[in-house]
Amino acid sequence: MFTEIWRECVMRRVLILGTVILLTVTSAFAKATNPSDLIKGVTEQAITILQNTQPYSDERKQQLQQLFRTSMDLPFVGRFVMGRYWRTMSPEQKAAYTEAFDRYVLTVYAGRLNEYSGESIQVTESRKVDEQDTIVGSQLMRQNKAPVSLEWRVRQNGGEAKVIDVAVEGVSMALTQRQEFASILQREGVDGLIKQLKNPNPPR
Repeated sequence: MFTEIWRECVMRRVLILGTVILLTVTSAFAKATNPSDLIKGVTEQAITILQNTQPYSDERKQQLQQLFRTSMDLPFVGRFVMGRYWRTMSPEQKAAYTEAFDRYVLTVYAGRLNEYSGESIQVTESRKVDEQDTIVGSQLMRQNKAPVSLEWRVRQNGGEAKVIDVAVEGVSMALTQRQEFASILQREGVDGLIKQLKNPNPPR
């Protein structure tokens, strides 16, 4: 049980910093041809944003949400985490889910950034997976603690690069979110998931 609690705490801290990076892949960085430079650059910009805005302020929330819209391929991620359910959804359900998922991501992940406490990332490697995707390896550096391994999946599409996933110590966040959604879908179906995502306090 202790191991599970410790793992959850580590994953949460990493997710917070991961969100920092995801949020700051602006259009300028998105056009970078070197994925390693992209990750290095957005890390520096993320720290600047967090240092220059007040925690829990509307200003920070609005800036982060706007950055998030340009940082991730949200339509792709939204489809991926739905898995096989996406193929059987009606056009109306897809539209409602896409809107709810976007709002969910913006609300939950922008909120988590308020817990950021000064961690940093050191890029260690970059390797091409295929014509579109590159994995950027890195280490999360924590004061007086062992570093945590992070692998960012950066996808080139239409002349732009966007982060579509991050693996924490080998565990994919996109797959983890997919499993969490699958549990809700099995119990409550697509409409039930959409309802939960629209909730002011959605699943986290």
